[in-house]
Amino acid sequence: ACVCGLVDVTTFVGLNGVFSAMMTGNMLLFAVALSEGQPFELGFKYLRALIGFAVGVIVATRMMKAFGAGNRSRKAFWFFWLLIGLAMLLAFWRQPETHHLLRDVLVNLLSMSMGAMTAIIRVHGIPDLATTLFTGAYTALIAESPLGGSKSDRWLRRLISILLFITSAALGGYLAKINPAYTLGLAFVVMSMAMVIFQKSSQEQADPPS
Repeated sequence: ACVCGLVDVTTFVGLNGVFSAMMTGNMLLFAVALSEGQPFELGFKYLRALIGFAVGVIVATRMMKAFGAGNRSRKAFWFFWLLIGLAMLLAFWRQPETHHLLRDVLVNLLSMSMGAMTAIIRVHGIPDLATTLFTGAYTALIAESPLGGSKSDRWLRRLISILLFITSAALGGYLAKINPAYTLGLAFVVMSMAMVIFQKSSQEQADPPS
């Protein structure tokens, strides 16, 4: 949730008003651009993000199939991590605000990373995460609460996920106005910490105590 909030706000605030995770937003903005008769090159930036997202989904899905079933397929998270790291390095190398080609490359890389993350989460059925599926987590929080006539013991996980998304996006939006590289650097640090936890968890499952 943190990484998604940071990355998505980076592309929207710091990289030409495009979403890297929320493809619904890109489709809506593309439709608005068409309805207003804007030049095609202005609307094409949304299509570029959609294509990048699709490429990320395809690559991550094929990687998971290649790694095999079960937790081994979660190794595809390394692809996601590498994309975030590469985008961070490029953003620190040059200012994307003054290099339009670099800005477009960053949007493609970050859209690919969000597509990969979404595919991994979907395949593994990881519930209650406010990542690219924020609306689903928000809906579940309300529907399975006393207000919706039911009760779920997963409400705290959903609430924390939503709050993390909002907090990280707010912080990321502030940093992206200063320099998008700062937001991507923070996202890379958070993702690196998550990868350390993932690696330790994978080793424990592979080598259970005797």
